[in-house]
Amino acid sequence: MILSKACKTKMAALFIGLMALMPVQAITQEEMVYDQVSKYIRGSEAAAIAKDICDASYTYDVDPILVAAVFTTESHFDNSAVSGVGAVGIAQLMPSTAASLKVNPYNRRENIFGGVKYLGQMVERYRTWDRPFVYAEAAYNAGPGAVDRARGVPHYTETMNYVQTVEQTRREIWRLAGHEAMALKPYKRSAMTVTETEAPIFPSLKEWHEQHSQKAAAVQTKTTVRPKTARVANSVRSPQPVSYWTTSRPWDTRSSKK
Repeated sequence: MILSKACKTKMAALFIGLMALMPVQAITQEEMVYDQVSKYIRGSEAAAIAKDICDASYTYDVDPILVAAVFTTESHFDNSAVSGVGAVGIAQLMPSTAASLKVNPYNRRENIFGGVKYLGQMVERYRTWDRPFVYAEAAYNAGPGAVDRARGVPHYTETMNYVQTVEQTRREIWRLAGHEAMALKPYKRSAMTVTETEAPIFPSLKEWHEQHSQKAAAVQTKTTVRPKTARVANSVRSPQPVSYWTTSRPWDTRSSKK
């Protein structure tokens, strides 16, 4: 059967119209961070790093996409990375900076939390400037003193290249999620938050969720059954903060330091 050109045109227009009516699945910032981390890190470690980044970002109210872009540029999320000047871990914290932030830079979660906290301090420092993210990125690389003296991005080749790379990465993360325009808007914590049923879940991340949720449920069942009433009374503890990401806390083992 041979279709005329006019018929093909009508069919194409109908198809496009139907596509426009189909619901578009949203993607959360948490999934965007995981997607970025998983480009460089595989398996459950990628999910754990993405989770730490999102937990820290929500703790210190910092854009997690900005954090992901900075950490991509700093270390590609390699917790064993050590620079020539001694910067350590995923966030590439200098020992003196880590000490001032009261974190252990060799512990992955503390390293991430320290880096996010410091980046948040830089964003807040330049919040009233015309491009706070850009100047925060420059300060993360060259120090806030250099940014203050230059009243902008210092004219250091390394810092200018660094800022350009971070901004390109940040925009690329948003572009791949289908929301490139969001890179130009001020950060809002709830800007990309949707319900679980509306957002696609990456298969490996979903599997990781289910695995650790089952383990957490099993541990909770065991710990709630105690043979002696006196021991229960003596062992009451204040409830631990539950992560917004999952009820399990696999990072609490802290069995080794990288």
